[in-house]
Amino acid sequence: MDEKIIDIDMKGAPACGRCFMLVAGYAPQVTTTAATYHRECFEAWYFGRHGKRPRLVPGHSGARHRFMVREAGELAA
Repeated sequence: MDEKIIDIDMKGAPACGRCFMLVAGYAPQVTTTAATYHRECFEAWYFGRHGKRPRLVPGHSGARHRFMVREAGELAA
């Protein structure tokens, strides 16, 4: 059974700013100026604080799994 275990190298993977677990390279994630978050963690925090879902835009350089907050002022409110 041990032969089927795949060892994945997570060196350099950022930790989520909310749950502090490592964010996998191709997992849906939100990047802000402060940190990187799992998309689910960020949306749950944002909804709890503001009562609405955040406006996210796709990331740059063709990274389909990476999102950014549309308005930087939304985080400060």
